[in-house]
Formats: sequence, structure tokens, C-alpha cells
Amino acid sequence: MRIIPLFLTFITLISCSTDDNIEPSDANNISIEIIEENQQNYLGRTATLLRLKIVDRDLNPRNVTIRISQSDIPTEGALILSSGGFGFNFYGIGFQTNTTIDFALSNGLQVFEIKWEGEFGWGTDNSGIGYSSALRGYTEIVKWLKENRIENNETIICNGGSGGSMQIAYGLVNFELEEIIDYAILMAGPPTSDLDRAIFGNPSDIAYWPDGLGGFGITDYIMGWRENGDYCVDRVNNPPSFVLERLEEESIINSNTSKDFNYESVSLYFVNTDDVTNADQQGLLYYNEITSEKEWIFLANETSHNVGGIEAGATEIRGIINEILN
Repeated sequence: MRIIPLFLTFITLISCSTDDNIEPSDANNISIEIIEENQQNYLGRTATLLRLKIVDRDLNPRNVTIRISQSDIPTEGALILSSGGFGFNFYGIGFQTNTTIDFALSNGLQVFEIKWEGEFGWGTDNSGIGYSSALRGYTEIVKWLKENRIENNETIICNGGSGGSMQIAYGLVNFELEEIIDYAILMAGPPTSDLDRAIFGNPSDIAYWPDGLGGFGITDYIMGWRENGDYCVDRVNNPPSFVLERLEEESIINSNTSKDFNYESVSLYFVNTDDVTNADQQGLLYYNEITSEKEWIFLANETSHNVGGIEAGATEIRGIINEILN
């Protein structure tokens, strides 16, 4: 365990729309198709903007845009980045996150930033399906990228914070993401390890969400309770039993099913601050369940939830990447 004390980017779009380069992936009733492919200038390089349509079992179709940045040196692997909340931002939205991307590129990693489209990102047009079903799409995207766009599969790293770390965690817990990747760096959580404890537990519990977090609205939406009870946003006293049962079922850790937390082929890093949202304590619940190789990195003198966007967090992420590559 290590304890660490403690933008704008001008974009020029160059259209290169595609009509017939469809690359479907129909395994497990999933299909992924290319909608459009464009080029832009990003971080002084030419990056690809790839729009994909994901149709996942009985879910309504969703679209993602993936920004692909190429290294100027021989490719040693890939870094796949996902953002928080509903995931509708690129990872590189600030100075520190852009510096991390530039660092990865300069060290031979091909970089993929996943940006979910629509008002509710990965949940768009799918209210009521729950976290697990909604986030299955992330694993399928990573698998598709490995099969179709990653140039060197020797080292595949997934990194995301808050809602981005949730995408990775649900993939590992439910969808065998560990068979696709080699390393995972989870920041600011994941904050949904124990949802009923986070939302309706004891207010003195260190894993309890403080009032006013966006996670309440996200949970109501994805559970189908938005404007249909608003149980989480209103933090209803004595919520109905079905609400607590559903939160238990949709938590990363739950007592209703037997889950294997041994990811033998993947090394996991958890990077957290003394988070004002208590996402670090939710993340610690998941971390403690894992029986395979893992490392807990706590930035004791930081309180920001935006771990990858602050200097201490971004420096740590870049150090992990350097450690992996060397």
C-alpha cells in the first residue's frame, strides 16, 4: 500500500464519414456497428472519432463516440478511458487528464476515450433496466475494440473514475471483463458497491452518500423511479421493500448471488482520496472482496472526487502507467 500526501483544446473536425464499413459483433446477442468515422486534431495529433451503435439484448439501442489517439512511436498496448456520471464526457476534459493522455501516447499506448451519447449517456432510452444491464455495454465495447481497433493486445489498461470506475467494476463482477484486459485502474470508488447502504443506510456510516449527490438522480433514473417515486432523490423515509431489494440486487456486492472476486489475469489498482462523497469508502467495500492481485492507493491529504483531474491523482495514474510499461 502506498500513501501519498499531499482547457481548453481547440478541435478541428475533418469529415471522413463511412457508409459501408460495418463490423458487427453478434456474440451473446450483442451487435456493434460503425455509424460514422471522422478525424480531428487533438493534443497536436490527428485523432479518430468513431461513432458506434450498440444493441444489447432487450435494451434500446445506444450510441457512443470513441476518440482514438495514436502514439508517434511503436504501439506497446492500449489505454481505455471512461468518464464519470452517465459517461457523456471524454476523459480528457481538463489539463491534468489531457496530460495523462499525452503521457500515455508518448509511452507507446494507443488511447481510447469512451463517450456515451444522449441525455442519460449509457442509460439513454433505457430507464428501469438497472446498473448491471446498462453497464454491460462497456465490456462489449472493450471487447470490440480489442478485436477490431487495438493494434497491440499485449497490454490493455482500463481506467475510469466514479461512474467510469463503475463501468469497469460491473464488467469484472458480471461480464468477465478480466478475460479481455490486463490492468484496471479504478478511481473515486466505485461508488455503487453497496447501494442500499449508500442511500438508505445509517447517516453516520462512512459509506453513506451525503445529500445532494448526482448519484441519487442517476439511480432513480436507471431503476425506473425517476418521476415514479423518486425514492433516492427524495431519500424517502422507510422506502418500500422492493426499493431496498432492487438496490441490493444492483449493487456491485450483494448477498443474493454468489460472485467470484478472483481476477487472476488482471492487476487492479484503486486510487482514492478522502472523498467528500464517500466514494472511497464504497470503493473500499469492493476492494476488500477481491482475492486476486490488487493495490489500494489513498491520497490522504486530498478530498476531491475528481481524482484523475487533480495533480496528485493524475500524477499517481501516470506513475501506475509507467510502472505497468516498465
